[in-house]
Amino acid sequence: MARIPRRLSTATALLGVAVLGVAGPASAAETAHNKKTQHLTDRPTSGMAKSCVERDIHLAAGTYDWLQSGGLGERSNLYLGQGSYTWRDCLYPKNGYYEHWTSLNPDHPDWETIRLNGDWKPSVPGNWTWGSVLDPRF
Repeated sequence: MARIPRRLSTATALLGVAVLGVAGPASAAETAHNKKTQHLTDRPTSGMAKSCVERDIHLAAGTYDWLQSGGLGERSNLYLGQGSYTWRDCLYPKNGYYEHWTSLNPDHPDWETIRLNGDWKPSVPGNWTWGSVLDPRF
């Protein structure tokens, strides 16, 4: 078994740390999605079951645009604190349209849940993708 001089192994280890410690190019935070694809009718009724999609997400502090895909709700330049949130989208069938409710419920006990809502009617029956998007502005 060959012996590696202690100085050489120490220098190699330090070089490895230096290379790993070099920061890559800065990039903007990525857009996050909370979406579901399912068959929807263009003639919903209030007796039909609601449908929801939910996920946990950890967000950096900053300003976001929050938009519903499907529903018409949106909030621009929404400041969110750093932390974990439960992100939920639900479609509630009504007579002739769907109510789309979206919420961000922070794990932080002193912060309130925020909500969006909008009405939506698919133009034809079929498989539709609906939900919401958080687009970081930083």
